[in-house]
Amino acid sequence: MDFRVLGALEVWTGCGRVLLPGARRQRLLAALLLAPNSVVPLSRLVETTWDDEPPATAVKQLRNSVSALRDCLGDTGQGLIRTEEPGYRICVGAERLDSLRFAAGVADSRRHAAEGRLDRATQAIRSALGLWRGPALDGLGTAALTRSAARWDEQRLGALELCARWRTELGEHHEVVDELADLVHDHPLREGLHAQLMTALDHCGRRADALQVFHRLRTSLAEELGVGPGADVRRLHEQILRGESRPRRDDGARPFGAVPAPRKPFAVASPVPRQLPQTIRDFTGRADHLDALDALLPTAGGQAVVISALDGSGGVGKTTLAVHWAHRVQDRFPDGTLHTNLRGYGPGRPASPDEVLDDFLVALGVHPAAVPAGTGARSGLFRTLAAGRRMLIVLDNANSAEQVRPLLPGAPGCMVLVTSRDSLTGLVVTEAAHRLTLDVLSPAEALSLIVGIIGPTRAQAEPAAVEDLIRLCARLPLALRIAAGRAAAYEQVSVADIVTELAEEDSRLDALSWGQDPYAAVRNVLQWSYEQLTASQAQLFRRLGLHPGPDISTPAAAALAHRPPRETRQLLKSLADAHLIEPSAHDRYRFHDLLRAYADELAGAQDTEDERRHALDAVLTWYTHTAHTADRRLYPTCTRLVTHPAEPAHPHPVADRDHAWAWFTAERANLVAALHHAVDRAMDRYALHLVDALGFLVLMGGWEERIDTATAGLRAARRSGRTEHEANVLLARGEALAHLRHADAEPDLARACALAQDVGNIHIQIAARTELGQLLRRQTRFTEALHHFGEVRVLSPGFDTGRWEAVAEGNIAQLHADLGNHRQAVDHGTRSALLRRRIGDADGEACALSAIARGWQGIGDHDTAIIHCRRAIALGRASLGSHDETLAWPLAVLATSLHHLGRRSEAIACWQEAAAIYTDRGLDADAAAMHHHIRTAGHPLTGPYPADGTAERSLIR
Repeated sequence: MDFRVLGALEVWTGCGRVLLPGARRQRLLAALLLAPNSVVPLSRLVETTWDDEPPATAVKQLRNSVSALRDCLGDTGQGLIRTEEPGYRICVGAERLDSLRFAAGVADSRRHAAEGRLDRATQAIRSALGLWRGPALDGLGTAALTRSAARWDEQRLGALELCARWRTELGEHHEVVDELADLVHDHPLREGLHAQLMTALDHCGRRADALQVFHRLRTSLAEELGVGPGADVRRLHEQILRGESRPRRDDGARPFGAVPAPRKPFAVASPVPRQLPQTIRDFTGRADHLDALDALLPTAGGQAVVISALDGSGGVGKTTLAVHWAHRVQDRFPDGTLHTNLRGYGPGRPASPDEVLDDFLVALGVHPAAVPAGTGARSGLFRTLAAGRRMLIVLDNANSAEQVRPLLPGAPGCMVLVTSRDSLTGLVVTEAAHRLTLDVLSPAEALSLIVGIIGPTRAQAEPAAVEDLIRLCARLPLALRIAAGRAAAYEQVSVADIVTELAEEDSRLDALSWGQDPYAAVRNVLQWSYEQLTASQAQLFRRLGLHPGPDISTPAAAALAHRPPRETRQLLKSLADAHLIEPSAHDRYRFHDLLRAYADELAGAQDTEDERRHALDAVLTWYTHTAHTADRRLYPTCTRLVTHPAEPAHPHPVADRDHAWAWFTAERANLVAALHHAVDRAMDRYALHLVDALGFLVLMGGWEERIDTATAGLRAARRSGRTEHEANVLLARGEALAHLRHADAEPDLARACALAQDVGNIHIQIAARTELGQLLRRQTRFTEALHHFGEVRVLSPGFDTGRWEAVAEGNIAQLHADLGNHRQAVDHGTRSALLRRRIGDADGEACALSAIARGWQGIGDHDTAIIHCRRAIALGRASLGSHDETLAWPLAVLATSLHHLGRRSEAIACWQEAAAIYTDRGLDADAAAMHHHIRTAGHPLTGPYPADGTAERSLIR
């Protein structure tokens, strides 16, 4: 299928011309063919199809037209016209669209001309001009299409001028005069055509006619525009007057077929370009990136252009680094240094490749009037001039790979450094660019930058304020420069004063601006990135600002944005490519505090309160439901107060205990933050449900976090008026306080027990009495402890799965071991182990086996004690024992028996492993006991291993 736009719009196949009924479809196809193989946004397609008065249903009608157009073209598989955000792309090969063939032909002709082969250049450009059948897109008629078609018509005129110039140089001036006269008549204000006609006439010996052409042009310009001819035409007029325009001939004629020595009519004298802007005085840090760029410098024997893509978020210092490095190495590039700001992100529109190529070609010696029309022609000429040269080309602030590709040289010896907020993956994939990502400064680099701006004296006078300034600026170079610059500019303003401003989250971005310079305001710099996003990307970015935790997984982000995880994953990747967020781990993302503040600010400004509340409800529902699912995987035999938390739109599967452990490990900080967020916003149901699912903190040694979250949850429970939840959070806090040997543990546990008894909650009564019994046992208040354990044994039969009865038997076994009733310890421990095994509680069985081992130790049968310990350790290693002190306790008991049997080195190894587990879980007193045994291992033990009471815990057993 061939497409033709250089004239009336036509589509041809091997069977003939394809009819395209309906002006709307024709305009739509024309708009797509004006940007072949590029995505055309819906907004541009609407403008092209309806001009300035599109109907309210324009987008819907446009989509219907695309569908109808696909049917007309037989595009059933949608391989020709593809739907791509934010519009459509038509995929056309270079040989299947006459405008692409025309551009390629003009580029080939320029290459031949640059190499001195004017005859081949003329053949190529005449073949390209032969593709034209009339004005481009003749008859389609909307203003937008007319503007676009005019650009193609302009390229045709430029090609005609070139063709006339080359034919004249080849001696075909007689043949081109009539053609040029017709063109001048049709375009009376086009100076280039007049200049070619003047030259051809003068070469024909018609000097007077050539001068008359100049006078007609001068008159037309004065009457129509009020201006005179340009300098080039005036200079040619003077040359004709002096007789200097006509070529010299030895015999008055050139032999047939002779070609004059080639010359470059587009070239003028030009110095070696050195276009780098000024580098900053106090450049700081980035040693690794400078070394990485140095390593990419092209070698003499290099086979390709070296391209480095330096990407990073707005304000991170990409331009500063690029310019600083380029100044360091530009002496390695003797043929010049080109630099441009592509304005991909910032005020105004991005620079087009045509604009940049114009500047580059002029810098390389091309006369402005001789710069060819069309991106392809300009790019081809640029590659021609760059060939054989060693140049450094700095393309700053690009917004896409498409903006950069036409500006790349084609021959080795050159190096291109591109900076962008986009990851420029396209350049990495198709152009083998080396990607370097720039992050915020390291703490040491940030401090060095601050000291360099405000001076060491002021920095040393306020060290704490400087540290706070660095933290509040998120180590972003732009923010640091603005904040420190304000302190340096106003001596009466202390660093602490600026820190006070920055500490106010609502006004932090206001404080990070300086004067009226749009580039000296962090909010502006971030906004330029945000403005490049699609509507879906922008909505997700705003939603992420509502998230309470330090990072976010794809499923959590999907809940926050009310989108399927698969779609959300792609949106997150696009935000990461734009450096508005950054990957923190596989399928997890975060952003620095200033971007978070900006996202939150946007959410407050652009989303309604109901939308924000709904998003927060959704993500808290997701965290709560997934936490309870994972909790059931970890503790399948446990009873929880919350049994059926609300289900999110896309529940997150938790396959097994290992998966649950991994999920809790990854989400620990987010779950704690979510609970506090819910309490602060009086979303009490979520807070109470989360407290009930955060027993994993005990496994991880997060005792202080458990106390902190339970204390916060207590506020929610009391506000809710739900007594059983108040008892539940007091139980959670009391358990953690008890394990840290805090005096406040007993009142919390006693209060939890009393409240549970008031409302008839047997589960919390049992759990609270169990914790109280363990606490009292550690305090050697054995009678009181035995009372609570006995009450548990009375309450537990028939309740739950039988787990609490097993817990009670195990605790009573421990207590008898403490009292020296070793046979009773073995009996109660055996009953506990059997109950545990019956309900499939491997962790609990390990605890019971350890209690039995203590009893056999007391009896003096260390061999039997060792057998029970090794069974307990095996169960622990196969289950969750390696994750908490369930494994530490049988290791310590085993060490005691091994030591009694004289196997000192084995005993020390067990104590060391137990100590490491206790230390990792924050149980310092238990770890200290293990180290005491290690230090005194050369002495006989005075008794069995003193139990620490960590074997049975209500919330996790």
